Amino acid sequence: MKGDTIVASEPLFETHEFQEELDALRESEGYDFAGIALYEQHSTSAPIKWRYVSGNLNDRYKLIILRKGRGLAGMVMKTAKRMIIADVSQSLSPEERFNYPILSSEKLTAVVAIPLCFQQQIYGVLLLGQRNGKPLPKDSSLNIYGKLWAFTEEM
Repeated sequence: MKGDTIVASEPLFETHEFQEELDALRESEGYDFAGIALYEQHSTSAPIKWRYVSGNLNDRYKLIILRKGRGLAGMVMKTAKRMIIADVSQSLSPEERFNYPILSSEKLTAVVAIPLCFQQQIYGVLLLGQRNGKPLPKDSSLNIYGKLWAFTEEM
């Protein structure tokens, strides 16, 4: 399709290692939830899905399908910029929260969404979140370099 960017056709990581790294990152940084949203296929026009999660309450995340520019992951992938919502109830109206289904399905009250870049391409989004009004860790300027395979935040 016109305007599509093709991302690597080979997997960038081994699934089991990636899940272990996500679990370790969530625990070491003190978050209740961590999730990785990636393109479903190897094209930037493909839907974006939550593929790896840690600390989830249920499996509803598997039903969430996003597009670039829509939803939390879609906005971060479109802008390639980190998004922080320190207090969901203060920052988003109930109508706005409808556009961020992962917040409702996982009962997240504070989140940090970080673009996942590799070789100057955006491959996905890391979402770290808290529940029950717990604040984000004081250092929400987390540097992901070396913590999730070869992803960085910068293109």
